[in-house]
Amino acid sequence: MDQRTVAAADQLGKVYGTGQAAVTALAGVSARFQRGEFTAVMGPSGSGKSTFLHCLAGLDTPTSGKAWIGGVDLGSLTEAKLTRLRREKIGFVFQSFNLLPTLTAWENIVLPLSLAGVRPDTAWTEQVIDAVGLADRLGHRPSELSGGQQQRVACARALVSRPEIIAADEPTGNLDSRTGAQILGLFQMCARQWGQTVVMVTHDPIAAGYADRVLFLADGRLVDEMARPTADRVLDRMRRFDAQAVH
Repeated sequence: MDQRTVAAADQLGKVYGTGQAAVTALAGVSARFQRGEFTAVMGPSGSGKSTFLHCLAGLDTPTSGKAWIGGVDLGSLTEAKLTRLRREKIGFVFQSFNLLPTLTAWENIVLPLSLAGVRPDTAWTEQVIDAVGLADRLGHRPSELSGGQQQRVACARALVSRPEIIAADEPTGNLDSRTGAQILGLFQMCARQWGQTVVMVTHDPIAAGYADRVLFLADGRLVDEMARPTADRVLDRMRRFDAQAVH
């Protein structure tokens, strides 16, 4: 891999179950992700987009093919080394915010560092909290925060360890359009200002319009790619998927 490539998938395949009950979620997907690039992954429901993200980021094990992070073949790592790589190199953001209800926003944000026995980098942590606009909410527990604020806590938690990659699975799925736009603007900033690689699964053409490029999956395969997407162009492409599915 060249130096700008931070993550790569090489013919990733994933089959769930065996024999008659086998379901192919991924059928040989290859892609590269550059430093400072924001990529959206789209496709119809059941196209394999979340499975692809999870295999790429080491949350799931592919049945075939390889996933690489920073030149390291994830399949070559022990479970302990894989856990460490995920903790150090990847920040995860999910549709469900996955915050611990008994911890304050601040405690949730620094939880990955606490688990790793690492002290927060004060200057970087302040920069992240400023970027997500949570300085006045750090003492609040999740139940005292709106959905958008909870997702911003989750984003800050993903960013606090200064990961090279942000892996986001439907991060705006539970948010209103205004709050979703704030999260997407934050991802743009991660890529453009901080040089992080953002890979986001979404079903929303408006969300995909914030990305630098879109990968389209259908039936577990990579079927198209779009540079400099707009919401309208993405929506038009998704409509063509629906038309093809009908025929």
